[in-house]
Amino acid sequence: MSKPARSSKRRNALVQTYLIAYNIASAAGWAYVLSLLIKSITSHDGSYQDAYSDSGDVIKWVQTVAILEIIHAVVGVVHTPVWTTVMQVASRILLVWGIMEAVGGTQVRAHWAYATMAAAWAVTEVTRYLYYGLNLVGMTPSWLVWCRYSFFYVLYPVGAGSEACEIYNALPAARAYGDVLYYVLVGILCMYPPGFYTMYTHMIGQRKKYLVGSSGKKRA
Repeated sequence: MSKPARSSKRRNALVQTYLIAYNIASAAGWAYVLSLLIKSITSHDGSYQDAYSDSGDVIKWVQTVAILEIIHAVVGVVHTPVWTTVMQVASRILLVWGIMEAVGGTQVRAHWAYATMAAAWAVTEVTRYLYYGLNLVGMTPSWLVWCRYSFFYVLYPVGAGSEACEIYNALPAARAYGDVLYYVLVGILCMYPPGFYTMYTHMIGQRKKYLVGSSGKKRA
């Protein structure tokens, strides 16, 4: 009995070490994206039109790494719903690779909605990954908990609204690929209001749980 117990503890320690490294690395990646956005806008006299050319390549790969979160949910190393994780990650993969890279042209990449979308994502993810990473080592500061469960009030509407705007901007270009892609994107746009409502009310419930109610549970 002692050997299996030691083996289990060793596996748990390895998983926790991996999750800490993953969350901190992800926070660093999104912090870099945010720094590129700030540098782009400030170096072009407040213009957002070069934000994609200055940060697009990085944000594509930083977001692509998040596919690992689907694997985390499937194998059970984190306790998050698989379907919710798939939808969240897939929607962003669609945006960075489908809309911004493949379908979208200048009307999408040089639009203000890219800058606001990327900024909302970056701030959200830096906060989220730092919270998860530090929570795993038991040293989550109260200000970070507040940020994690308060910033969404502004960042979720900005992010979701910007995403929908960019999908809408891509519709003319999508039509050139055929009616199927065009109507798929229209269908995705129609899913945004109920999807946003679900996520927003979920976060309000989480805020009540972690800030208004109990002091918070350990999450990965």
